[in-house]
Amino acid sequence: MIKKLFHYLFDCLETGFYTICLVLSNGFFFYFYIISLFFEKVFKLSIFKKGTNYFKSKQKDPVAFLMIVLVLFIGIFLHTYLYVDNSEIKYVDEEILKDETEEPTVQEKTIESDKETYTSNEINLYRKYGKMNINSISFDELRSEHDNIVAWIMVDGTNVNYPIVQTTDNDFYLNHDITKQPKGSGWTFMDYRNSVNLDDSNTIFYGHNLLNKTAFGSLSNVFTDKWFQNSNHYIVVRTPNEKHVYQVFSCYYIDPEVYYLQTNFYNNNDYQVFLDTLKGRSNYNFGLDVTSSDKIITLSTCTDDNKGRKVIHAKMIE
Repeated sequence: MIKKLFHYLFDCLETGFYTICLVLSNGFFFYFYIISLFFEKVFKLSIFKKGTNYFKSKQKDPVAFLMIVLVLFIGIFLHTYLYVDNSEIKYVDEEILKDETEEPTVQEKTIESDKETYTSNEINLYRKYGKMNINSISFDELRSEHDNIVAWIMVDGTNVNYPIVQTTDNDFYLNHDITKQPKGSGWTFMDYRNSVNLDDSNTIFYGHNLLNKTAFGSLSNVFTDKWFQNSNHYIVVRTPNEKHVYQVFSCYYIDPEVYYLQTNFYNNNDYQVFLDTLKGRSNYNFGLDVTSSDKIITLSTCTDDNKGRKVIHAKMIE
């Protein structure tokens, strides 16, 4: 009895859904039919006659309407999660470079919030944080939500403008987001071996090369002639206490390796050899001297085919 009732209800729902799609398809394809009929009468071309007959027949085909709706939903999804507007690209300007390391006041943060959408309903956290101004963020507020945040990074001429997290290994944030929830897109993070004070010889940041150009996906810009010629080559890293400005001196593609992932060195000579090697690998000549007295950062992500690595090195200049 229950089984028959279930089948009866299912048939009713199926028939009702079919009927709704049929009614909507009549209205949806009707306009295409009228437009095609108009062009057929004006231009007397067989292609418009075929179009008229096609759209007329589709008015009685609810499946066709359903397929159109499905395509629209897919388009909306791709636009929401894959499309990145050029306005999301950030530039390190003179305002950003100002030596402002103090937490903003409540009034300043409120004003900035109106401009930068500090509190956002954006479900993509990369895009939410990417809209913020590195000078106006409050680490106290950020850490009240995510206690794993240790810094904030911004790369000129890219979409990279995110909080940096750190944990006890280099695996967790490959498949967990900033909320520590499982997520394939992971989050941008600092090597677990590095000091959060950025006082190691080489501080390393990792992020996925995502198709929608979030995380470290937009670092591809750095490997273009346009970026090399037009960018100031700056990377800004802000911590709760300080703001550090770095300048890129090397970028290259390489097979997966551990050489460039060294964080500290036994002596200055070993470190200088390391720096010379990184500089010699660069796709571009940035014309920047790097010595063993410098501290550097490394940005590492996968290549587009996921077989190699895109690597960027920058030295601290202030």
